[in-house]
Amino acid sequence: MATYTVETNGNISLSAATAKTILAAINGSRVIKATELSVSFDGASPTAVPVTVELCSSTQATAGTTTSHTPAQVSGATRSLTAATAARNYTVEPTVLTVLKRWLVHPQGGLLAIQFPLGREPQKTVSGHALSVRVTAPATVNVQGYLEFTEDE
Repeated sequence: MATYTVETNGNISLSAATAKTILAAINGSRVIKATELSVSFDGASPTAVPVTVELCSSTQATAGTTTSHTPAQVSGATRSLTAATAARNYTVEPTVLTVLKRWLVHPQGGLLAIQFPLGREPQKTVSGHALSVRVTAPATVNVQGYLEFTEDE
């Protein structure tokens, strides 16, 4: 089983009180499972309000507007082609998002790094559906992060 990552490719600026999908792994013809995700922020205020970080499932009914991103293979047998695609830095949000997991992370040097236990990974089995990371910051701040996923054979 191959493992891939999609990452923000640098800072993504968040507008105050506005939900923004920063990353998505989009299922092709094989099941994808999220194995790890991480986000970090560059806020400077120790009194800042935490940022909401969400792992979401999306039907991609409306895919939104985004920058496409080629998933980078990080482990497993070398494959010439992955069935999954990826996206980052949405400027128009995708629709039909369902929050699977939610965390609060402090924006001043805040770091969230989650590894999902084997057999309990969030997954998408329907072609064209996505697992995505969405963040909502109460104040303007930059975010960086990645979503690592596996793709079944």
